[in-house]
Amino acid sequence: MGRKQLAGIIAAAGFGVLVVAYGAAFAFTGDKTPGDTTVLGIPLGGLSETDAKAKLQAGIKDRLNLPIKVKAGDSTYQLKPADAGLSLDVDATIEAAGAGRSLNPARMWQVMTGGDEVAPVIKKDEGKLKAAVDQLAEQVNRPATEGTITFVDAKAVQHESADGLLLNNDKATDTVVSGYPSDGNPRDLPVEVSKPKAGTDAIDKAMKEYAEPAMSGPIRLTVGDKGVDLKPTEFAPALKLVAKDGDFTPSLDAAKLEPLFKERFKQLESLPKDARVEIVAGRPQVIPAVDGMVVARDKVVPAILSILPKTGDGRKASVGLAKSKAKITTEAAQALGVKEVMGQFTTHFPHATYRNVNIGTAAHRINGTLLKPDETFSLNKIVGERTRENGFTDGNIISGGKFVLDLGGGVSQSATTTFNAAFFAGLKDVEHKAHSVYISRYPVGREATVAWGSVDLKFLNDSGHGILVQTIFTPSTPGSQGTLTVKIWGTKVWDITAGASAKSNFRSPSVVYNTEPGCRAQAPTGGFDITIHRFFAKNGQRVKTESFTTKYNAADDIHCGPKPGTPPATPDGPGKPGTPRPPS
Repeated sequence: MGRKQLAGIIAAAGFGVLVVAYGAAFAFTGDKTPGDTTVLGIPLGGLSETDAKAKLQAGIKDRLNLPIKVKAGDSTYQLKPADAGLSLDVDATIEAAGAGRSLNPARMWQVMTGGDEVAPVIKKDEGKLKAAVDQLAEQVNRPATEGTITFVDAKAVQHESADGLLLNNDKATDTVVSGYPSDGNPRDLPVEVSKPKAGTDAIDKAMKEYAEPAMSGPIRLTVGDKGVDLKPTEFAPALKLVAKDGDFTPSLDAAKLEPLFKERFKQLESLPKDARVEIVAGRPQVIPAVDGMVVARDKVVPAILSILPKTGDGRKASVGLAKSKAKITTEAAQALGVKEVMGQFTTHFPHATYRNVNIGTAAHRINGTLLKPDETFSLNKIVGERTRENGFTDGNIISGGKFVLDLGGGVSQSATTTFNAAFFAGLKDVEHKAHSVYISRYPVGREATVAWGSVDLKFLNDSGHGILVQTIFTPSTPGSQGTLTVKIWGTKVWDITAGASAKSNFRSPSVVYNTEPGCRAQAPTGGFDITIHRFFAKNGQRVKTESFTTKYNAADDIHCGPKPGTPPATPDGPGKPGTPRPPS
């Protein structure tokens, strides 16, 4: 064998060894990640691509939805990853980590000897991310604030100045992304800091020269020989001192003090009186407006601020009066055109003390209501909640088809009468609801009930002029019925007449035997439907017609006691059957 042949054999053998070694290396490394690879602190070295993905997902699943925490100054803020449009791209992260098969010897060597911490690959919704950072900026950004002094319980309280912050939105975007997935620790936001102009010396000066003397005792405001005293506890909540340019500025919130001024200045002022329309000798009459003289509010605050740092007799100031015009002038009231009856209606009611109380109270509150054009009448708003404190008592109301006692029973008589007056005045019906069962003393189909907080009577003054609502109430006596008349005065627009369809869809009452304690017997009333028409005419010619349908339920025939023929009641059972009585 020659040398050349021997060299060829040796070369072939060496190549075979290399091929075997290369194949062994390829088989060993396969699709594994480099040995020392970690992602977000999770070791993934030596794992196949599939196993690395599974381990990464399992290791960070609890962190993916954690809020991203960021910090600016002394404040920490949180962003939800979904709101910021951030999510983890697991496939791209594992690919970046070096997983996957390759015939490249360098890659095989890296798998066996290399690897490092690999940054996660984050998917970003740029629109959501920008919106989240912009919203974050609104929370972070603030101007530098100067030191202030406020007053609590007539004692001065210092508030230190604070740096201003301005977020760098572009850099903040990178900060937010770098904080995902969150490890629970806040990342510092890139902010520019601005310093307040005044130092602590200005606050110290304000305390000594103004704040402490301001709370030393009451102040007195005078008009001529009259005056009022204001205590520190009364004006302190509206007082504030702000440091600025080495000095300080006092201020007083006049809006906070206005309720106090209104109460205390009564003895110093003559308040304006609005013009109004009243019924005098049976006709509407404009009562002229009266201008008032009130403490000049623009002079009060400077006067108070000037005497607060003083002591003794120096804590007194004279304040002038200023003319205050009425909100409704005489001319405005005259222009409303309240001159004639547009519509009126009268209802009667049987004697009961509660009716006199409740109907009378409601009528008194409705009387004199003045509506400008396009204003809406609301009975609940005008009459108020039916409570004992508001002058009402218990009376009959309809609840679930039964007559029961409740506060304000009978007020619906006022609602029905007012509704009909508005009906014949031609005013727009905004809201009305008939009783659930028919009550014979009311005009059939053309009546209204009310309940505080749920059922109201409303109509719109669409007449083009002002209207005045007048009520005339006559209480009942044991021997006579009571009456309620409602007149609506204004400028008559329409001649109104009413019509009605025949009754239909009759519903029969049931006979009910009630053995419950407190049962109240009730006479039956049939139910039915009826359609009401309102005819609008001008100069004897009908112009339009409006209609609505009222549906009445049947009121059961309620007997208190067991049904005849049933076994006798036990000693603890109900008493004798009651005698049915008519609705109240």
